[in-house]
Amino acid sequence: MIGYYITLSNAMGAGSVRAVKALEYFGNAKNIFKATAEQRAKSGIFTVNELKRLETAGPDYANEVIAECKANGIDIIPLGDKRYPYCLSVLENAPVVLYVKGKLPDFDSIPAVCIVGPRKVTDKGKIDSYSVARRLALAGFTVVSGGALGCDSAAHYGALKAGGVTALIMGCGILSDYLPENRQLRSLVEKHGCLISEYPPHYRASRYTFPVRNRILSGLSVCTVVIEAGSKSGALITARHAAEQGRDVFVIPGNAGNEEYAGSNALLRDGAKPLIDMSDIFNEYIPRYPDKIDIKKAYEKPQKMEKTAADSSVHKNLSNETLSKNAKIVYNHLNKHKFYPEEIKDTGLEPSEIISALTELEIELIIRSAPGGRYELINK
Repeated sequence: MIGYYITLSNAMGAGSVRAVKALEYFGNAKNIFKATAEQRAKSGIFTVNELKRLETAGPDYANEVIAECKANGIDIIPLGDKRYPYCLSVLENAPVVLYVKGKLPDFDSIPAVCIVGPRKVTDKGKIDSYSVARRLALAGFTVVSGGALGCDSAAHYGALKAGGVTALIMGCGILSDYLPENRQLRSLVEKHGCLISEYPPHYRASRYTFPVRNRILSGLSVCTVVIEAGSKSGALITARHAAEQGRDVFVIPGNAGNEEYAGSNALLRDGAKPLIDMSDIFNEYIPRYPDKIDIKKAYEKPQKMEKTAADSSVHKNLSNETLSKNAKIVYNHLNKHKFYPEEIKDTGLEPSEIISALTELEIELIIRSAPGGRYELINK
């Protein structure tokens, strides 16, 4: 039966309203393909090109996808399956199929918050994203984001460092080689949450896949938090989806003259809720989820990092349980106060793994970016 849903999704494309209408009309995906060409045409649902693709679709493609998913531990959850999140199923353009690697959170019983913002996020925005995600995860929320560099990465790391659950919604297939710099992050998320995509495993990312993906980010969440958004930010697309889906939108306000907040402030002008303090979110959802949200845990102090100084400029042998193995390796191979990534030698890591580790260390405020592509240690 799953094969019919994979074939339907492939024939209709991601984000298709007509695919959902067809499932409602015919009852399930198998009935769509068992119907005659005349019956499909008479339904009035499909375009001419879609009817042609449905007519010529065979089982080979779906069988290949199923075999690939089985070999790589990827679950396939079709629309209508009892595991499929109800909060997502009610969307008029709900994904026909979800591909999941890791443990799918209970989105219908435990509140999830989507955190979005730019790839080229400001230092303040990066800290805000990390902090908001961390406190939400500590309080019991699931943190949802898109796995990109910048704001998304900070959100995922914030949830992970809190020991919480996070879901990374991909704009490509789960096995795609998109953004190798975040390969380690995806591996961590897979172990402490899950990767989710509506695209088959090796489907490549494009400029079109991410805007379509964004409706899933907001659809799985009780609200979307916009950390920063310029006037043309992709975060605005997710915020629009959230509003159209009847979900709340929270926005961190910014200075009126800053382009980084032009889109954010426009959302506030149009009715989004300002996020001044975490209590703005907690007070909204505690009445709805009284047994799921623990505010006291949200304000626990982070564990102190244990360091031993080998010299006056660099802390060696970092011991911090919240850091990944690769981040510790990279940190312990730093021998300068200021350095370029290519100067980090003999780690046994791939260049992309080093970049990912540096991103994690930057988010943890252990290092910071310096002009000219360098980094520098933050001495404490």
